[in-house]
Amino acid sequence: MMVENIEQRLAHDYTDAVFVGLGGCGANTIARLRRSGIKGNKTVIVERFSVSDAAKLNNVSYVALLERPADPGYYRLPLSPDERDHANKLLKIEIAGAKKVLLFAGLGGFTGTGLAPIAAAVAKAEGARLGMVITYPFKLEKKRREIADKNFPNLQSMADDFLMRRNDDLVTICPDSTIADAFVMQDDALAEEIKEKGR
Repeated sequence: MMVENIEQRLAHDYTDAVFVGLGGCGANTIARLRRSGIKGNKTVIVERFSVSDAAKLNNVSYVALLERPADPGYYRLPLSPDERDHANKLLKIEIAGAKKVLLFAGLGGFTGTGLAPIAAAVAKAEGARLGMVITYPFKLEKKRREIADKNFPNLQSMADDFLMRRNDDLVTICPDSTIADAFVMQDDALAEEIKEKGR
């Protein structure tokens, strides 16, 4: 599968979906979407430990699997069986009864990459329509890219709608902006796309 050639868009209205942000990337995307007025029907955020702006949001079901990392390199380790089990139980409660679920996650690390298939399986077991917004690492991040390439096909096969956002595209879309500003512009465009599908 040539990941570089994947060009899919969200084809369905997810304005009334349960929004699920996974890991730092997914959580931060949701935080930026909420500043654009996009909230979904319910918002659930699962991180390894509390590090993102999303932890400060109101009206969000927010859970950190751990209060803080055991050491500075902890986030570079795969999810433990206990973490996976905890996330699975939490997501079953939060997604129960959902008709639509929109997942936000970054591939290439261990938190979003590890949580995304768990959340997707829970959503599909509920019979929900499942959309995914997946952020892909820069090509120069070789190790993260390998992890993303390995996990992408399974995630794509689980989704009803799939939107891939490549970090490399930010360089051409926003050449004169900082990375932080480029992420904001990217999420503003996503917010407009979600709004457009809901009109």
